[in-house]
Amino acid sequence: MNTRHIILASILSVGAWSLAGQENICIFNSDDMVYTGSTEEVDRVVLEDDNTKVSLYNADGAVLYSASRSGIDSMVFTRKPVADVLDVVFKTDGTAEDVSPMHNVVTTSSGGAVSTYFSSTYKRYVARFGNTWAGSTSGFYKIDYSNNTAFKNALADGHTLEAVVMANYEPPIKEGEAKFFSSHESGGTGLMVCKAFRGLNGKNELAFLPHVGGDWRFASSGIVPEPQVYYHIVGVWDKEAGKSRVYIDGELKNEADAAGEFKFPKANSNWFSIGSDAGPTAQLGWNGDVVLARIYDDPLTQEEVTMLWADVKALQDNAHSALVSNVDYLSGLAFRVGQPYTINGTGFMPGDVLHFSSITGGMADIVVEGTATETGYEITIPEGLVSGQYRMNLYRGEQMQDLGLIKVAIVEQFPKAPEVVAHRGYWDTEGSAQNSLASFKKSQELGLYGSETDVWQTADGYLVLCHDESINGVSIQNSTYDQIKDFTLSNGEKLPQLVDVLKVAKEGNTKVFLEVKNHATAEKNTAAVKAILEAVKKEGVQDKMEYITFSLEIGKSIVALDPTAKVAYLGGGMAPEDVYALGIRGLQYHQTEYRNNPQWIQEAHELGMTTNVQGTNTVEDMGDMINMGIDIISTDKPLLALEVQQYYKENQ
Repeated sequence: MNTRHIILASILSVGAWSLAGQENICIFNSDDMVYTGSTEEVDRVVLEDDNTKVSLYNADGAVLYSASRSGIDSMVFTRKPVADVLDVVFKTDGTAEDVSPMHNVVTTSSGGAVSTYFSSTYKRYVARFGNTWAGSTSGFYKIDYSNNTAFKNALADGHTLEAVVMANYEPPIKEGEAKFFSSHESGGTGLMVCKAFRGLNGKNELAFLPHVGGDWRFASSGIVPEPQVYYHIVGVWDKEAGKSRVYIDGELKNEADAAGEFKFPKANSNWFSIGSDAGPTAQLGWNGDVVLARIYDDPLTQEEVTMLWADVKALQDNAHSALVSNVDYLSGLAFRVGQPYTINGTGFMPGDVLHFSSITGGMADIVVEGTATETGYEITIPEGLVSGQYRMNLYRGEQMQDLGLIKVAIVEQFPKAPEVVAHRGYWDTEGSAQNSLASFKKSQELGLYGSETDVWQTADGYLVLCHDESINGVSIQNSTYDQIKDFTLSNGEKLPQLVDVLKVAKEGNTKVFLEVKNHATAEKNTAAVKAILEAVKKEGVQDKMEYITFSLEIGKSIVALDPTAKVAYLGGGMAPEDVYALGIRGLQYHQTEYRNNPQWIQEAHELGMTTNVQGTNTVEDMGDMINMGIDIISTDKPLLALEVQQYYKENQ
């Protein structure tokens, strides 16, 4: 850092001093910083009132700071730290760029949960993430450093992470790790909200976490992020001092021992995520805003962190109140000219005007005058709006507020509303867990078309529900039921058997979408299929069952034993006619398969097959698939899918 400490007695005898050529000025009284600001704002320092008072003025002659000489003993002129490893700037189209000297490539997830909007407070585009808090992740940014030696060296010899974030959740905060800027997977470093037991005060707190000296070194802040409040967080790992530190809004909140060598994440996880945690896939998602995300090669000092915070605070202090708040709207769905459409939010007023501005350029703004209500802004989809992506700006006289990006798909006739299936049940809710009996019951309560679950057969013939082949490190297919029957799920429920769900299925209209897992041998697969079909027949719920599998052999086996069974293939890579030829009458592919082969949906329908899209968790992705003609959406977010389903039903 380039700094100069100036003792007042040595410089103020001239009465005034020009600050040209410097970047920041910090004034100290003993060890306390009493003022900091950019020299772009400070025009001169003046000694006044018979040399008893020091004042800082801007170019217009306004006083920025004033104090007696006895209350000031030194000044520091310094150049602000430069984020020399990573400095991400979000863009109007939802993409992002690294403006640091390294110019790392920043890629955007295929999901549509990331939108950007221009913040009048921070004077830049801000990324807004709609992921499940500490859970499933669709929207994120990725910075791959796996082959970047300079990046790795910067992390390994001590580093600093900086972010400005806002959490979006309904209180109370949900237990779990929610990560907004991290690279963690058996190693690494990152900024996050920690689990309660890791908190400085035993709560879910903003935290910095490097993996050093063979262990995680939590520097928890004691600060639980309040919803809709922005925080400036800096995490510093000082290798030389053997410490990890966390600063919130410029103030050191905690210092933890962190001596030793830095451990990198697993080989497939050497990337930074903004909006989630890195891993083989993105995980532990963030819901809320990220204003900036930066990495510095050096461990920054308190003085340098204070300067970073001063820049952020100056923007916050000069912020104007937003015209409207709590803005929410559906993006990426079908729209018809003349159709009513509502943007939810509070603070809309008569006379407000909405501008649709194409982010690809070349088109004039589409201007719409709507009706302000207590809960939102109602418009009619106007002539001239064509399919594409737009930025919505709200104007009130000369004031403007960016409401965010919206994807528009103009249609003449609305597609049919899809059915909704909860992937692994409705698990993302209080008292539930993936593949639990509770998750199926909660799917019934929502009135869902189906609830998906996974089944394995134990070595002694019991059928149990679990996604992974093992539980608590014990292989299900190679163990007896007695060895695993007392294992519990995250909601405290004992490991359920298939028969438990079949009995509950009798009581409602929600179907069981049963994924038959691929066992180790063909003999085990055959035995599992026979046992499943026998159990279903015994409970008399054949009409409540649909089967899915990644194994063509399992699919053919089900059809051979029960020609009336509805079976869908999960594996992808096969045209509908080839799957149909095997007697399998459904496709359940990931959205990428349908995007790359859009004709497959129509071809499947012509053959009388059903089409189901797997793992679709954002409104935009759901809209894309529905507009292509998909029959069923399998999702981790059934409440969101039901909202989308209702939208299509209402606009038929």
